[in-house]
Amino acid sequence: MNNYHKWTKNEEDIFREAIILYQFNLEAIQSKFLPHISLKSMKNKYYQRIHNNADIKIQIKCQKQLLDSKKEDEVYNYIRNLITE
Repeated sequence: MNNYHKWTKNEEDIFREAIILYQFNLEAIQSKFLPHISLKSMKNKYYQRIHNNADIKIQIKCQKQLLDSKKEDEVYNYIRNLITE
């Protein structure tokens, strides 16, 4: 069985934003935003694009600080809007 998933730009954006909200809780990210993507694909994407990329890690840290000043439901709605684009 082929588990490879070709990520779209929109899916990558959603995933990056969801990582800010849910950290490495891939099950929550999958169930709320990307149910069609396997946990294995998410784990691979995380380690390919985020874990080893200092620029993205800095961006996530900065956005996490901004998130702390907002309500979780506002961020959730923001990510949901990305899904509908």
